[in-house]
Amino acid sequence: MNPVYAVFVHVVWFLSTYYIVVFLLVLLTRTEKLHEKRSFQGKYPEVSVIVPAYNEERKIGHTIKSLKKLNYPNIEFIVVNDGSKDDTSDVVRKSIGGDRRFLFLDNKKNKGKAASLNQGIDNAKGEFIACMDADSVVEPDVFQKTLPYFKDKKTGAVTITVEVKKPKGLLERMIDLEFILGLSLFLKALSFLDSVFVTPGPFSVYRTSVLREINGFDPDNITEDTEIAYRIHKHGYKIENCMNARVHTILPKTFKGICTQRKRWYSGALQTIIKHRSMFFKKRYGVFSYFTPFNYLLISMGLVLFFVSTYLGISKLIKNLIPFRYTGFNFFDRLFDIDIDLLTINRLTIVGYSCFIFSLVVMFAGVILTKQSIAKKKYGLIGFPLMFFLYQYFWTISIIAVMRGKKIKWR
Repeated sequence: MNPVYAVFVHVVWFLSTYYIVVFLLVLLTRTEKLHEKRSFQGKYPEVSVIVPAYNEERKIGHTIKSLKKLNYPNIEFIVVNDGSKDDTSDVVRKSIGGDRRFLFLDNKKNKGKAASLNQGIDNAKGEFIACMDADSVVEPDVFQKTLPYFKDKKTGAVTITVEVKKPKGLLERMIDLEFILGLSLFLKALSFLDSVFVTPGPFSVYRTSVLREINGFDPDNITEDTEIAYRIHKHGYKIENCMNARVHTILPKTFKGICTQRKRWYSGALQTIIKHRSMFFKKRYGVFSYFTPFNYLLISMGLVLFFVSTYLGISKLIKNLIPFRYTGFNFFDRLFDIDIDLLTINRLTIVGYSCFIFSLVVMFAGVILTKQSIAKKKYGLIGFPLMFFLYQYFWTISIIAVMRGKKIKWR
């Protein structure tokens, strides 16, 4: 066994185990705050909801329908058509009808999502602004649950739980579970550490004065919801998470579409950490400045370990198989002839098994802590370990795209 490889495996194992243990400790020591219900006091401040849309003729009608069901009394809606080439404009006008709470900005030229959001901010009257994707559906009481978090004047934004709308098929159920864990429980844990690194596009609420102070969203970044989170922290504000409020989003229908979406997410994340690298390891930015680079260090080391392990495994397999070409040995006869000797299991194998077991523990603990039904999420739980391999692929194509300087498509 190559000693360098062995040391690398143990280092990755130690760091990932440390990460998981800290994550669980943060959650288990604050379980009473995971689903806390904060009371709404005083007058209802005006809220503006901005919905940018580009070629969303099939989905935006459902989004507008959900907005009309919001039971918050002091609200306005700003829909920005970003030069759509389909019938988005006609669908929006028909869906709005005579509802005077809606302002429709129908742009003829495509400017990009961030620029459309900024246009909405410029026209917003609300004390708080919610930014919402045009392929999402939000629950009626979302503002009664999220606005109380802004009682703290240092709160610049509040994120909510993101779920997949009516997931179908194994992949959608896997991603639904990923969202529940990653864009709900994970962000809640990070909010306790003041280290939330993204305000998810499907639905997040911002303090209007903060958005204007930091000059809105960055039109040059393809993941504006990640980049703006860094600047919120940089300006001394924090991001909270409300697990009790939910938004349901629609996934791309094809695997190719999901790959395009992930390439945009991960490439944008890489561009963001490069842009804001000066924030790292700076005491004034708190835990965020240490956790964020640690998170991406683990991702990078895990990716390297995956490819090195795959290469070594395939090389060893080929090396062991070559002699059998001269023996006439039939592998199919021995396919299920498995003989496991515990005494022959080496430390690296034990390390691998322990990582897998830790991942299962976190997965099931996450479902329980988010008050989801294990029975209803069983297919997602069964398939979720496969996400590990998909992550390697998504990160690989994203890193290659960034290194090549290739422009990432929005869709």
